[in-house]
Amino acid sequence: MISPLRSQSDTPHAAAQRRNRSRSRLRWLALAGIVGVVLAVWGLWVSGVIFTGPVPLPATQTNAPVDADDWAMAGRDAAHTAAAPLHGGFQGEELWRLETQHLLPAAPAVSDGQVFLPTGDNRIVAMDSASGDVLWERQLATVAVTTPVVTPGAVYVTVRDGLLLAMDRHDGTELWSLQADSAFFASPAFYKGVVYAGSWNGTLYAIDAQDGKELWTFQADGSIVAPPSFQGDLMALAADDGLVYVIDLATGRKRLIFDTVNALTQSPVFTGDHILIGTGRGRLAAVDWTKLEYPFERALRSWRQQFFIWGLQAEPPLPKGLAWGTVLSRDSALSGPAVLDGAAYAASRDGRLHAVSLADGSTLWEYDTGALSRSAPAVAGRFVYIGNDAGELHVVDRVTGEPVQIIETSVAITGQIVVTAQGLYVTSEAAGTLIALR
Repeated sequence: MISPLRSQSDTPHAAAQRRNRSRSRLRWLALAGIVGVVLAVWGLWVSGVIFTGPVPLPATQTNAPVDADDWAMAGRDAAHTAAAPLHGGFQGEELWRLETQHLLPAAPAVSDGQVFLPTGDNRIVAMDSASGDVLWERQLATVAVTTPVVTPGAVYVTVRDGLLLAMDRHDGTELWSLQADSAFFASPAFYKGVVYAGSWNGTLYAIDAQDGKELWTFQADGSIVAPPSFQGDLMALAADDGLVYVIDLATGRKRLIFDTVNALTQSPVFTGDHILIGTGRGRLAAVDWTKLEYPFERALRSWRQQFFIWGLQAEPPLPKGLAWGTVLSRDSALSGPAVLDGAAYAASRDGRLHAVSLADGSTLWEYDTGALSRSAPAVAGRFVYIGNDAGELHVVDRVTGEPVQIIETSVAITGQIVVTAQGLYVTSEAAGTLIALR
C-alpha cells in the first residue's frame, strides 16, 4: 500500500509526466497522420486515381500481327525489338525491285503477303510480296515520310501535313482521318486497339483505331520524330530534345522522365525491366522503367547538377532510372537497337555493327561493314542484317560476330532492314528503290 505522504508528494509530478506523455503521443500521432495523408495523396496522384482519371478505352483491344510473315509497323512489334526470333535465313537472291523517280523516305510495312510503302511522289502503294505487282495505290495531298501500320483490316499512315489516315487494306479506300495541328514526321504505332501518332509540336495523339475518335493526348516538351514503344500497361516515348517519357497507359500520366542530354530520333526499345535508348552521339543506355519520378525530383536533380558545376559536389547526379550506359562510337549517331536473347545490336554511322550484353552493357563483339551506314539492323534467327552506303547488305552471325554473306544491291541502303519469313526488304532513300530478297 502506498503511504499517504508519498502519494501527496508524488501525485503532482506523476500527473505532469502523464500529461507530457499524452501530449507527446498526440503530437506523434498527428505527425504520423499528416505523413500518412501526404503519402496516400501522393500515391493516388502518381497512380492517377485522383487529379487524373482513367483514360477512355478503345472499342477493341486488338494488336498488329507479329507472325513470321509480318513486319506490320516500324520496329516490327509493339516493343520495337526489330527481331524475328524464328527464322532460317536467306539465299540473297533478288525477287524484285521497285524503282521510282523520287525519294523513298521510309521502310515498308509487310503483312500477310502484301507490302505497303509510302513514296516520295505523295502515294501509298500496296504490292504483292512475292511478285512486286501493285495491288492498289492511293494519292495523298503531300508526302508521307513514315512507315505505315498494317492490321488485318486496315492500313494507318501519318502524312507530313498533319493527316492521320486510316484506309481499307484491300483497296485503299478511306475509313477515317484525323487532322492534327502540326506535321507528322514519326511513324504511327498500334497497341491494344489504339493508333498513336506523335507530331512535330510534341503532341501525342491516342486514337481509337476503329472509328478515329480521339481518346486522349500527351504533350511532350520537344518534337516527336519516332513512334512510341509499348510493354504491358506502359509506353515509352522519345522526343528530339533528348527526353524519354515513360507513361502509364491507364491514366495517360508520365511515371518517369529520363534525360539523355542528346537529340533523339529513334524509338526506345522495351526489353524486360529496361528500356534501351540509342542516341545521336553513339551512346546506348539502359533505363529501369520500374523507377518512379517523385514530385519536384527533376528540379532537385537540376540543382545538384549546378552544385557539381560550381564545385560544391564531387560527382554529377545520375539520371533517375539509369541502369547502365556505354559509348559505342564517339560523335557517331547510333541506330535504334535490335534486341534478341539477351543482346542488343546497334549500328553506328561510321559503319560498325555493335553487339552489347543487356545485363551490363559490355561489348560482345564489333563488326565493320567497311563503309558509312545509315541503315538500322534487324535480327532474325541466327543472323543480324545491316546495310551500308556502298550498297552492301551484310549478314553477320549474331553469336560470333563473324560475316556469313555480303549481298550487293548497287544502291546505298538507308532504311530499316525489314525481315519476314517470305522475304527481306531494303530501301534506298536517294535512289528511290525498294528491293525484295529471298
